[in-house]
Amino acid sequence: MPTTAVIGAFLLAVYCTWNFASKLKSVNYLPGMRPPFSPLGIFGVIIPTCWWNPGLNWSWDWRKTIVRQLLKDERKTGLIKPPEMTSAVCFDLVWQQSASLYEDMVRAAKWGDERVTIVRDIGLYTRSTYLWSRQFALAVIARCGFGLPMPWSDPNVEKAEEEMSFSVAMEWVERTMIPWSVILPRWSHRLPSKWLRDMGHARSSLAEYMSKVVDKKARELSGVKSHDNNLPRGDIFARLINLDKEEVIGNTFSLMFAGHESSMFVLAATLGYLAIYQDEQEKAYQEILAATPVDRELGPEDVGKLTHTLACFHESARILPPGTINPRRAIEDITVNVTSPAPGVITIPKGSGIMIDLLAVHHNPEAFPDPDVWRPSRWYGAPEHDLTMFGYGSRVCVGRKFAQVEGACFLSHFLRDFKLDIELCNGETRKQYEERVMGNTRHSGLAFGVRSVDLKLIARK
Repeated sequence: MPTTAVIGAFLLAVYCTWNFASKLKSVNYLPGMRPPFSPLGIFGVIIPTCWWNPGLNWSWDWRKTIVRQLLKDERKTGLIKPPEMTSAVCFDLVWQQSASLYEDMVRAAKWGDERVTIVRDIGLYTRSTYLWSRQFALAVIARCGFGLPMPWSDPNVEKAEEEMSFSVAMEWVERTMIPWSVILPRWSHRLPSKWLRDMGHARSSLAEYMSKVVDKKARELSGVKSHDNNLPRGDIFARLINLDKEEVIGNTFSLMFAGHESSMFVLAATLGYLAIYQDEQEKAYQEILAATPVDRELGPEDVGKLTHTLACFHESARILPPGTINPRRAIEDITVNVTSPAPGVITIPKGSGIMIDLLAVHHNPEAFPDPDVWRPSRWYGAPEHDLTMFGYGSRVCVGRKFAQVEGACFLSHFLRDFKLDIELCNGETRKQYEERVMGNTRHSGLAFGVRSVDLKLIARK
């Protein structure tokens, strides 16, 4: 028996060695990490980031150890992104709904009732910047992107299990997607655990809601062709009518999930940085006042006047990009000349999967001097193709303009009404606060960002 076990172990070791060597050969022995588990695999996700396991947070925790990353025009490098859904978007509608939701949010939160309001993140169902920004971002994309009549609701109100709303179900799925939804079988949702039952109920509630909405939309669009010029502007559902129901639900879920999570994290981070850097906040406030016409409220046509405000949004997305990796596949052999850590030439074979580390790209001191410093002026006059936090090339993020209009509207209204500040711990400096709060990051669902931000809101009127 021991002899059989030894032989089995020997054969397994030989197989693993051969498999490892053959995979290295398939990528021309490209240099890089050789972890035992994939960072996105089950064991890679569960085990915390350490020297031998990258884990989910490797791109953030190791951002200062990456010497150089290259990101070039995809049309020249032969890198492509799998085709994704694209759509014309009515940005007037995005601004209109963002402004309306902002007013609903302030009324529901009762922030204007007091001269000074402290917004804290002390738990899942307490009032927090993260939850309010999440609810705002979800409602905007639901209304504008998919025509879903999503009313504003207080994100601090926990509903009974049988009354789980769409937004609450989305939040549950978002929090439990990685790693629990990946590793736990569906039958585990029936175990005698409220947490497991709630997780299962959230998934089933979300699927049921999306199924009903797709059926209703299909009836409304019955007989309409996808190339019809009279399709509702800004409604992505109308562009999906030629797909089968499961594909519609899958694409809708992916776009809505990715869209609201990324906006949520960047908005929360921008508010946090503006509260820390009072001079930059004052510049944005004065810019908003100067951009506001005397005879009307700010509108989408005024976005071009909000140079500094948008630069604050972009700089927050640079330091804390909601998408930390950019997957691509080589459609031809690619030769790359590298200078770091040593000069040389590497060849990426056709068909290779490539994960571009966007955190390293945006913390590269050669591209961004003092990369850990929040400096909005970096983005003054920057062309659209330099906003690499939205991706790059022919497959740039489909929601880039959507997010910019949403961010400009939210920030201009917020800073118009409130001055932001922070509460320091005993003896703490603003720099130490920034390191403690803004450096405390996490992954949520498909996105990455700051874990929680506490704010002091001072009403301007």
